[in-house]
Amino acid sequence: MCDQCGLRVADSVLGILCHVCFRLHQLGSMPELEVARELSQVIPKKFIVARIEHLNKKLQDVIHGDIDEGVLLWGISGAGKSYAMAAMARTYFFQGFGVKRVHYESLCLKLRDTFKPRATQTEWGIIEPLLTCDKLFIEDLGTAKSLGGTETDHSTRTFTLILDQRMEEMLPTFVTTNKSIENLGFGERVIDRLRTLQVFKMGPKSRR
Repeated sequence: MCDQCGLRVADSVLGILCHVCFRLHQLGSMPELEVARELSQVIPKKFIVARIEHLNKKLQDVIHGDIDEGVLLWGISGAGKSYAMAAMARTYFFQGFGVKRVHYESLCLKLRDTFKPRATQTEWGIIEPLLTCDKLFIEDLGTAKSLGGTETDHSTRTFTLILDQRMEEMLPTFVTTNKSIENLGFGERVIDRLRTLQVFKMGPKSRR
């Protein structure tokens, strides 16, 4: 086990430390500007001031507890979903966890671009880092709709792959959406998996 936290298995490459504690040690010795640059890759400028203490107690308790599956925040635009996710992501970042954040529609567009003849990225090259990071944040799920009002086949396949593999590895996924799980446009297979997440409906006063 890791000599520092005693919670995770020590990485054989890092010796006596797990990858999270090693990363925490790295952050402590990095110049402030470099830390800020890396943080900006996780949190957009609009929410850089987000802090976990600004959230309601239920969400704070989630972050301070053990999360195996993840969290889903849903509610109308402006309810504070992205702010809450930014506060959570910031907390995990400074705890040493590997954090990634993607906007779901942007992810789908990037994946479609890999089908172009001169594409420089592969579909797997885009998806793989999302499968293995410690904490994955997906913003605005449910935006890649077909004309029939359901998620496209490619969108469904992509999200199912990400969610399934992360659940198997017990890596939590954090999701925001404007719709309830039942109205997202996914099939029952995805809906069943989303129901295993800790679900919170966000309202105008959810941040405080």
